[in-house]
Amino acid sequence: MSFFSALFGGASADTLSPSDFVAQRDPAAPVLDVRTPAEFATGHLAGAVNVDVMSPDFQTRVAAMNLPADAPVYLYCRSGNRSGSAASVLRQMGHAGAVNVGGFDALRRAGAETA
Repeated sequence: MSFFSALFGGASADTLSPSDFVAQRDPAAPVLDVRTPAEFATGHLAGAVNVDVMSPDFQTRVAAMNLPADAPVYLYCRSGNRSGSAASVLRQMGHAGAVNVGGFDALRRAGAETA
């Protein structure tokens, strides 16, 4: 499956509700904010790395991060849609632990630490 077919309708990845993420998060696991840099600049989860899923070099940037293959990699965006697509792409790249944790506002309301 191509990057764009995964982005716009590929297999769904595992998900975790914002409240479950706050309660069960592995603090050593990477957190990726897949929104635009402008969105990221308005606020983001503490420790999150910004990798815009709509950027043409998304897969290249993710590959360069040497993310764990089987451990959790948490992804979020504004509403959970883009992070779901990004989690699907990561799973296709071999990151079986990619988990969509939803949208930034819901995560903040659930008590996630922000920066």
